[in-house]
Amino acid sequence: VMGAIAHFPGTVDHILSEYTRVTSEGGRLSDVLSGYIDPDDGIAPPAEVPPPVDPKAAKAEGDDEEEETAEATDDEEEVESGPDPVIAQQRFGAVSDQMEITRKALKKFGRDDKHAIAEMVALAELFMPIKLVPKQFEGLVERVRGALERLRAQERAIMQLCVRDARMPRA
Repeated sequence: VMGAIAHFPGTVDHILSEYTRVTSEGGRLSDVLSGYIDPDDGIAPPAEVPPPVDPKAAKAEGDDEEEETAEATDDEEEVESGPDPVIAQQRFGAVSDQMEITRKALKKFGRDDKHAIAEMVALAELFMPIKLVPKQFEGLVERVRGALERLRAQERAIMQLCVRDARMPRA
């Protein structure tokens, strides 16, 4: 879905402007994206075999580990959660650079040229791994749906004019 959305005019620009707004105004990065899709996520991690442990020693150490893990989780909660800003800057920088290249190719060759299509595919490849928050994703999908609804309404109006007023056959 993200690949198709990336090909629609204005959607990548909108997300880039939201990212710029969040970074410049000091907002939270988690308002725009929730993370990244790692292509290696689908691959099951190799099974690790734990080393053999003496049951008596493990029971004595287990009490200490519970206290340590409780302290560690308290420390982790204080750290800001969400996407890493450095990685986000790299990814959005790459998307922004590719967007400029794609814009130039579209202006020079048009949407149907193989060079422009190749640049749009490259843009989609950079944009697809970004996991947007539902609010942002739904906004993009609604933008595409709205354009499609307007297009269909215009098609119906043209069809009605042709059939009713010009007396053209429907088929």
